[in-house]
Amino acid sequence: MDVWGFEEEKPKKRRQLTHAQKIYAWENNSHTCDVCLKRVTKLSDAEFDHKRAYSKGGATNLGNVVITHRQCNRLKGNKTLSATRRVLGIKAPKKKRSKKATGKRKTRKADTDPFGFGSLGDTFRL
Repeated sequence: MDVWGFEEEKPKKRRQLTHAQKIYAWENNSHTCDVCLKRVTKLSDAEFDHKRAYSKGGATNLGNVVITHRQCNRLKGNKTLSATRRVLGIKAPKKKRSKKATGKRKTRKADTDPFGFGSLGDTFRL
């Protein structure tokens, strides 16, 4: 409360990106709509959508923003991206698997047999 007994207004969280942030996001992303996975050709056709909806606590920063078509963004609303894609019947792009996830077993020094003894190398230790 201030001197007069009124409560001070808290500064509101910003919901929209600044123009400079929009230009930066446009220049540093592939111009692909995250909802329909098609190319966004013009900046004027693009909207910058929150990955995590603002209404659900998503921050307004470049780490939480994706490029979408206007119509795709309207369709998505505050739903998750996967829920919107399910409604549209779009399969999510496959994630690239890292080398660790391929299931290949790394060989250890004990598994290698420098002398060519085969399984005898495991039986007899030198």
